[in-house]
Amino acid sequence: MKKLLLISFLLLSITDAQVIKKDGKEVETFTYDEALEMLKARDAQWESKLAKTDSLIEMYKYGEEMYDDTIFELEEQANIDSLLLIAKDKQITLLKARDEANEKMVKLIKPKWYENTYIWLVVGFILGKV
Repeated sequence: MKKLLLISFLLLSITDAQVIKKDGKEVETFTYDEALEMLKARDAQWESKLAKTDSLIEMYKYGEEMYDDTIFELEEQANIDSLLLIAKDKQITLLKARDEANEKMVKLIKPKWYENTYIWLVVGFILGKV
């Protein structure tokens, strides 16, 4: 049994992956090929992450351009709306002035008491009877 145990320890120490104690902690060491494969796998992960990041950056740039165009259009629309408000205010002022002028014209055109035809009709009957 002791020989079997000794042989298994010997075989474990010969294998490619070794466990080394450093500062009281076990640290696993790898062969050159294993380390190279792990580095390739890590590089592949980073490349996929970089590709995702690049696509996000492109989407952000596209969105930013779209937002810039929208902001420009909204600023133009705001300028047009402010001009329309100014024009509407002037139109309201003009309509009020025209309304006042129309009221004055109605007062001028309104017949006076002596222009009433019924009064002259009554006066004519009275003078005719006399």
